[in-house]
Amino acid sequence: MDFSVGIIIAMGLLVAGVLGLIASDPGPLPEPVNVQPEEVVEEVVGPQTHTVDIAIGSGGMGCEEDNTCFLPYEVVVNAGDTVLWDNIDDVLHTVNSRDEGLFDSDLISAGGTYEVVFEEPGTFDYICIVHPWMLGTVTVE
Repeated sequence: MDFSVGIIIAMGLLVAGVLGLIASDPGPLPEPVNVQPEEVVEEVVGPQTHTVDIAIGSGGMGCEEDNTCFLPYEVVVNAGDTVLWDNIDDVLHTVNSRDEGLFDSDLISAGGTYEVVFEEPGTFDYICIVHPWMLGTVTVE
């Protein structure tokens, strides 16, 4: 037999064998495993902004009974953080420090905001001058 014919026959047998392995039944497949990804917790570094809503309807008395005039009533922040008051009510409000001169928003229109960066640790109580029953607290750690 010619050498090249022998090589062709050998290659044909090799290809046929490979195709036979590919076409053969692999048997039962393993059951899929449901793997839950680990919860990723991002640590926020640096100054943050904390929003306090000036509550809807807080211009009328009653919210002071359950401390819902400012939401949240007390916000705890880190030194360097910003507190942003968002007037979601439909009347004018203010945000004024009870310690004279620390911060004073003037009038905040409906839909308006006011913000303060708190640099020093401490507890800062504030009030709405227009509606003096509206009280809140910022604690800076």
